[in-house]
Amino acid sequence: MAILIPAIKAKLGNTEYFETTMKVRDLVQAVRPPKEMDRWANLGIEERMQRDADLKRIKNQLAPYIVRNADRFFGSLIVLVYNGKVEFETMAELAKSVPAAYKQIAQQIGFLTIDGGALIVLDGQHRLLALRLVQQGDAEGDFAAEVPDDEVCVLFINYENDVKTRRIFNTVNRYAKQTSRGDNIITSEDDGYAIVARRLLRDGAPLGSRVYGKKSEDVVEWKNNTLTTRSTRLTTISVVYETVKLVLAHDKVAKLDPQDRPDDDALDTYTEHVTKLWETLLEHIEPYQTALTDLSRIPEMRKDEAMTALLFKPAAQLALVDGVLRSMALGKLTLVDAVKRVNRIPDWSMGAELWRDIIIKSGGTIDAGGEARERMATLICYLIAADKLDEKIKAAAWRSFTSARGKPDEDLPKPVEGEIYTASEAKKFLGEATAKAA
Repeated sequence: MAILIPAIKAKLGNTEYFETTMKVRDLVQAVRPPKEMDRWANLGIEERMQRDADLKRIKNQLAPYIVRNADRFFGSLIVLVYNGKVEFETMAELAKSVPAAYKQIAQQIGFLTIDGGALIVLDGQHRLLALRLVQQGDAEGDFAAEVPDDEVCVLFINYENDVKTRRIFNTVNRYAKQTSRGDNIITSEDDGYAIVARRLLRDGAPLGSRVYGKKSEDVVEWKNNTLTTRSTRLTTISVVYETVKLVLAHDKVAKLDPQDRPDDDALDTYTEHVTKLWETLLEHIEPYQTALTDLSRIPEMRKDEAMTALLFKPAAQLALVDGVLRSMALGKLTLVDAVKRVNRIPDWSMGAELWRDIIIKSGGTIDAGGEARERMATLICYLIAADKLDEKIKAAAWRSFTSARGKPDEDLPKPVEGEIYTASEAKKFLGEATAKAA
């Protein structure tokens, strides 16, 4: 069955293409992803790998976005007309009389007829498959019924040969730059964690910009996910985002779906919870107080050898927040008491013995992985709340500590309150617990 649609004819380099729109119901019926080509099984392994779709992403991210957002939008799909007959009739050809001012434009505007062959998506297969999922009724959302009537921009390119097709596919995918994590946090209007994170950076919020003399300075690095050695920023927006998740999980407020924007009342509640944490951190952790009086001091305070170094490293900051929250949940400390006790941990330098193999690698560099942050959070919880923790929690902290360091007879470090939890105590407890379980 032939397709007849209005289109604009254009040329880029030596490639002629046609720009048009198609309703979703027509698009998903006519266009196929590469894997559904009859030739797909005979393609080389590189080509087949490039054309495999991420079905989990389609089902969990793209389709929910489409059916849950009235403001849904995405860019053009690039579709290859493979072995089909393509004809373009211009308005200049069809109209009996075209005013002189419109003659040149009329050569570009007209009607595209595609007859036979196969329509294969070169760029946008994930969007196409997500739209197909919605069209089939396999995605639930307030706007699912409207999607089939949506109009999607499509660029049609006529097949010439395999080499040119492969080159076009490679180019549009290779040079397409994905938005960074920071960009996504800054711009998302659906991810509740991102919205709350941005609110913490507003004027008057705990992490908002501050005025020093006549100059306004950002406290948070929001353009990049890392901090350079010379950066005068306290932390990154990625860290702020992750702390939002930690706080809301700790307070059992909510586990948010990044594709489903919470209502304004809920966002206000979430913001209050996280604001309280950051206000307390900045008010009661002495190195942060010092840094905020003059942000230019931060590079010195972040140096590896500085006694405050880890307090200004993003990975360690996440572990710090996690450790504080754990001390509240497991040790029943108040937020203020837990944070005040942080000041009594004597050494946050990269070379401090207690952090070796916990979050500091053998080569002296920081380990930013999730397991390292987990170990550090566990150790911080013990250090600031040992006098409040039951023996089961301390034994688990000992096991985490000694396993990482490879010293099964090592005691835990001295906590800020309470007695050192020793290897002998841990072994006795774990032995008794094992015997009891048996």
